[in-house]
Amino acid sequence: MVRRERQIIILILAVFLFAAGCSTADTIWDYEAVNSIGRGIHPKVNADASDPANRVTVEGVVIGGSHEILNPGPPAGMGIQYTLFIQDDTSDRGGIQVWAGSWFYGDPMWTDLRQTDYIDVQPGDRVRVTGFLSDAGRGKVVINHRHSNNPDLVFHVEILGHPGMPDPVLINSVSECNYFDETRSGGGEFYQTRWVMLHGVLLGPGNWVNNSLLTISDTTGAVGLLLSARGNFTGNPKPDFPISVVGIFDQEDTTSPHTEGYRIWVKKQEDVARAINHCREVRLCSAGEMSALVGKVVSRVYPGFFYVQDETRTGGVRIDSSKIVSPGDRICVHGQVSNINNEKTLNPRYLIIQNSGGAPKPIGVTSRELWCSSGLDVYGLLVRCVCVVKEYQGNGSYLLTDDAGRTIKAQTYGFDLPENGTRVAVNAVVAQSEGVPMLLIASASDVEVIN
Repeated sequence: MVRRERQIIILILAVFLFAAGCSTADTIWDYEAVNSIGRGIHPKVNADASDPANRVTVEGVVIGGSHEILNPGPPAGMGIQYTLFIQDDTSDRGGIQVWAGSWFYGDPMWTDLRQTDYIDVQPGDRVRVTGFLSDAGRGKVVINHRHSNNPDLVFHVEILGHPGMPDPVLINSVSECNYFDETRSGGGEFYQTRWVMLHGVLLGPGNWVNNSLLTISDTTGAVGLLLSARGNFTGNPKPDFPISVVGIFDQEDTTSPHTEGYRIWVKKQEDVARAINHCREVRLCSAGEMSALVGKVVSRVYPGFFYVQDETRTGGVRIDSSKIVSPGDRICVHGQVSNINNEKTLNPRYLIIQNSGGAPKPIGVTSRELWCSSGLDVYGLLVRCVCVVKEYQGNGSYLLTDDAGRTIKAQTYGFDLPENGTRVAVNAVVAQSEGVPMLLIASASDVEVIN
């Protein structure tokens, strides 16, 4: 009887340990661990492929699709390669590259694999990949077929859904990413295979064509910039001004120690923008040009757009986006310049909420500032001014009289101003309408009746 009870206890303990092991399954971050010379150290890296237990399964969001980086074919032929870059979407750490080369298989095997295992995947797809880990001596752990045509080494890609592309992570300077740290508390290993942005960098020598490796630098250092072989860079002019770049943080260092060779792999020309420092500079950009700002403060939010301004309140700009933001959010925006009612705006390709703080305080202005008579340019800024309600024109549009008796305009969004003749203090962003100042009033709480 005692023996039987002991067997039951051992069985229960075994089940518990198995369940505990399953609940702490290794992540992409675990698989990417490296030693002091940049080689993968997870037990399953380069493990015996004859043992199916050495297969791994990872899930994440694709940040580099099957046709965005290399040409996957079919048909097979020299130079035809399949690759994905997958970012862990369950944490802020970890990413892994998946790769296969057609020349190891040839036709028709490659063509068959492209239909069954190495399937077409779009950026923003969430995928599950099952295969073997390998360290090929380039400073990164990947999932591949071990450079073999053995069918047992084929990895399998499955699409689980399409949550869309993640926001890029802003890297504050080159020095923050271009160094090796085996603990991965910072540096290139921390950002490995993540979707990132660098702002305010300059391009080094080199041709602005597909599959070209250049450098980008700021006052803290330099790092590689690789233009995708499948991109649209060839034929576009090389930027000769500070730029903002968005891409996949990668490494390619083929000599030991594998502690250098960091680079940002940029997929499209649209992922490169003019880096500007102040909101007001957007006005100097051409419609259609890609431009980028970092560290700007949301002042007011409206249906389908919002305004941001400099921390120093020297200027503001309209951002055409329905992304949920709140006054006080600090954001980065990388997008295309548009011209709406003679106002330069930004239509974001990428929009990062960095952090949230206190909502900005409005600047007190008079008629002189509203009409730019004092030399102070307040367009795009959050202001506070005293006016008298003059006339309602429908659709939330009003005429007001400013403190000098001049007629200005106001636009409200889902609420009414007090009756005509009421004196009010208004918090609003200043825009223009046919050469006349227009106050964009976001909510009823921005209007105070003055007796």
